Amino acid sequence: MNKILKWILIGIAGTVLLYFVTSFVAVFMLTYFSSPKKIEYKGEEKIFEKIKRDHHIEEIERDPKYEIEIKDKDTATYTLFLYSKDFCNTKPDSLRKNSLKIAKEINSINLHPKFYQYRLVFCCKLYNPHGTAILYERKNLSH
Repeated sequence: MNKILKWILIGIAGTVLLYFVTSFVAVFMLTYFSSPKKIEYKGEEKIFEKIKRDHHIEEIERDPKYEIEIKDKDTATYTLFLYSKDFCNTKPDSLRKNSLKIAKEINSINLHPKFYQYRLVFCCKLYNPHGTAILYERKNLSH
């Protein structure tokens, strides 16, 4: 009787363990294959590091981040949120000079052709996307 009870408990434990393993694998596969693909461009990180260093920027966020966001659109705007405490006391006119340099540097990234303009948002507070926004058309920067 003890042997039978022992094998029943081993069978139940094995079944429960097998259930959790298959559940984990199923959830992992669904998550992995259903997550949207990130947009990645060669050299983008190097350009961002150069922009941070040259213009004393703490953090750069970009939008859109995923391919699905531009998939069904004919045109899209490539937005960069540039965060620095220096922008708290900077006048919009002086930001325009720096923004043109930054836009030309961004233009060296081989972005998707759907991006027809760049929008640079200079923000004073970290992760607060409100600030001075400056737009540049991509075709005007290629001269």
